[in-house]
Amino acid sequence: MDRSAYDKLFELEKRHFWRIGRRRVILDQLQRWAPEGPLRILDVGGACSLISQEMTRFGEVTVVEPDLPTAEFAARELGLDVRPGSLPDDLPVEGLFDVVTLFDVLEHIDDEDPAMAAVARLVRPGGLLLVTVPALPILWSDHDVSVHHRRRYTKATLRPVLERAGFRLERLSYHTCLLFPLVFAQRVASRLRGLKAKPEYDVRVPAAPLNQALLAVMEAERRLLRRVDLPIGSSLVAVAFRE
Repeated sequence: MDRSAYDKLFELEKRHFWRIGRRRVILDQLQRWAPEGPLRILDVGGACSLISQEMTRFGEVTVVEPDLPTAEFAARELGLDVRPGSLPDDLPVEGLFDVVTLFDVLEHIDDEDPAMAAVARLVRPGGLLLVTVPALPILWSDHDVSVHHRRRYTKATLRPVLERAGFRLERLSYHTCLLFPLVFAQRVASRLRGLKAKPEYDVRVPAAPLNQALLAVMEAERRLLRRVDLPIGSSLVAVAFRE
């Protein structure tokens, strides 16, 4: 991911409807599926997300972040235990964790299997793994190019990656479903313009009334996700347990 993306993500985390809605979906899943606390939690690659800070309500959170300035900022400003490192061979942590999270990380990694094997070695037997990834190759656009994605996933392509690492899938659902027509139209327009990396990360917070309206849609979807899996969406969320 380019430097401008890291610089903007903290502000987007606070205000952008999708970042807020995604964070609430993830915390819902953690609330539902996590074992009894207090928990030992490892968040891999999440220092530029407020999810790491909010997960401290469930226990002790350690964050591994590959971008050194982001790691230093998160440690200083958010009060987190952030350690520079990356998958698969540079994870500066010891012992086993009750919960390991990978939020929009796998899509950046060339070879998923060594990365997931490294993750599996850190999850205690019966421990929880939470994963989110961008979904559906048909949505590939210049946004993916700019943030250095290697791929987008479907249920059929994400499931075997997790199962080969020794995880049992408990739940695998799309999200950002209700807004899918809007996302699809935006991404098709991008493809028609031609794929190319933009000079800087250009996601912005919509105007306040629109941002609030879109957040209300995300909130409605979050309530749906508490009851049912969703059939389509721009992202996937996976809940799995170490065998």
